Amino acid sequence: MHTRITKIERELDELRSENEEIRGNVAEIKTSIEKVPEHFSVKDVLRAFIGSLFLGFSIVFSGNLLMVAKVMPLEHCITIIAFTFVVLTAEIYFIGYKRVTQTEKRRFGQFWAKRIFAFYGVAFIVAFILIYIFGVIYLANNTTELIKAIIIVSGPAAIGASIGDLLKKY
Repeated sequence: MHTRITKIERELDELRSENEEIRGNVAEIKTSIEKVPEHFSVKDVLRAFIGSLFLGFSIVFSGNLLMVAKVMPLEHCITIIAFTFVVLTAEIYFIGYKRVTQTEKRRFGQFWAKRIFAFYGVAFIVAFILIYIFGVIYLANNTTELIKAIIIVSGPAAIGASIGDLLKKY
């Protein structure tokens, strides 16, 4: 009788072990299916840089960039920046933060700040680099026109910077 009880206890231990292994596998599968956002890293910044270049190129080569920069009032520059922040915030929230499972540990403000400053910072740098490399800087009549041109290019470039984050979901 005692050996039979011991045998049953061993079988129960094996079943518990298998059960834990199955739970671990299910959790791993669930995480890969849900694609919970990882912490922001250097890879994300590099993806942002590539995405920013992709959309920035198309704006730099548009023939009207400096014509628009010359006549565009300051209010429109502010509108471009504000609109870009709104679009990026929506993308960060709906594509990224909605998939966060532990929102009490990962607050939206911190999640948002890292991404918004990285995306827009990269976009602004890329806009300046593109304008400098392709000689648009020499066509501007003054610093104000140059800054306006950078702001014009940085809007779409920032959206391009966030594309990598969007693509990670899929």
